[in-house]
Amino acid sequence: MITEEDIQKRLAEILTGNGFNVVASEVDEGFDKPAVFVTVYPSRTKLLTCGGATEEMTVTVEIQYISALETVEDCIDATNKIKQIFLYKSFDIQDRHITVDEMEFEIEKTVLYVYFEISLIQAVDNTEEYEEIKDLIIKGVN
Repeated sequence: MITEEDIQKRLAEILTGNGFNVVASEVDEGFDKPAVFVTVYPSRTKLLTCGGATEEMTVTVEIQYISALETVEDCIDATNKIKQIFLYKSFDIQDRHITVDEMEFEIEKTVLYVYFEISLIQAVDNTEEYEEIKDLIIKGVN
């Protein structure tokens, strides 16, 4: 079962492997710029089978890029690099092959925000226990 933490860790690895300085979300100050923060949170879940054995899980990914040059042009360059990494190529998370088909971008001052969704279908770890049936008596209509 893939969790939001697994997805966040893998995306951070991919960004680091492509030259981005990924900073832990808990860090508020004292980091080197340019810096990238990755946040993954659940946005939608849908049960696909009766009894809830399978679900479609959708998470929203937010990538925040803080420019060292503090220019919109640098943010636009980062936008193009992130598109090359996640939109135009597929990537793997554990045993899953992931494709992204849509991204949203927002630039506030000299900070770039990138948003996209990842959907996965997976088994649900259902630990619900049922009482064992000892005797089943079926009576017919007379």
